[in-house]
Amino acid sequence: MLPDNFDFAQLPPEATDVTLKEIGMLSSTIETIDMALMSWVKEDLDLSAKTNAGYERVPVLWQAPERAFQIKNEKSLRDERGSLVLPLISVERANIIKDPDRKGSFQAHTFSQDHKGRSGRMVIARRVKQDKTRNFAVAAGTRTNTEGTLQQHFPRVNKRVVIQSLSIPIPVYVNVEYKITIKTEYQEQMNQLMQPFMTRTGQINSFLMRRNGHIYESFIDQTFTHNNNASNLAEDMRMFETAINIRVLGYLIGEGDNDDRPIVKVDESVVEVTFPRESAVIPGQPSFLED
Repeated sequence: MLPDNFDFAQLPPEATDVTLKEIGMLSSTIETIDMALMSWVKEDLDLSAKTNAGYERVPVLWQAPERAFQIKNEKSLRDERGSLVLPLISVERANIIKDPDRKGSFQAHTFSQDHKGRSGRMVIARRVKQDKTRNFAVAAGTRTNTEGTLQQHFPRVNKRVVIQSLSIPIPVYVNVEYKITIKTEYQEQMNQLMQPFMTRTGQINSFLMRRNGHIYESFIDQTFTHNNNASNLAEDMRMFETAINIRVLGYLIGEGDNDDRPIVKVDESVVEVTFPRESAVIPGQPSFLED
């Protein structure tokens, strides 16, 4: 799922003929993984439940916002007494683990060429720079014929091919753990909201999340923890609560807003190295080579 605006992709200014749509990806940050999970819960699952007002879509909140802020900006989530209107789903990032033993497809570590201890880059795409390659081919295929005139496009093999390569920082894999909490007022609502988490992935507990051209592999914990107060005979409001833990194998590309290097770097191969030399001295003319 790619956005419509690619202005924030930090493409180098010299890459005038390169668009991010050709690359098909953006930088992967912690926020990208968070938004991928929220998009999966809100748009892919699209959970609804029976309420007193009918069959309605259940709100999904990122963590628990401040009470004063929520009352002013989302009044529909609370009743006249200030209590949350159930059912409700909240998503919270519980932990981030950078485990070297849990890496994805990119295993090796590379250092940057500036030898400052920073991570290196990986090439994701290559293509022939046609205009510059054509200039070398025309220059190599130009010669003087027997009549003393220049003849262009003389057939010969051009070995000076300019290759343009696109590189990005190497991906750093992290394991991000999330906690999804479902709160309802009735047991029937809890059954309706909890069952899609069990059956959507079928006989396995893994699924894929997509965001900005990235794909993250996710795993649902096999235990659904209940924390209900239905057996409590006190005067508290009856509430059914279920916690679902999800672990995401994600990767980070770049250093985010604090990165002083471009995400996408465009390089061109060197096909010819020339050294300047002095011209021949014309006889009879003064020169700096003569004393």
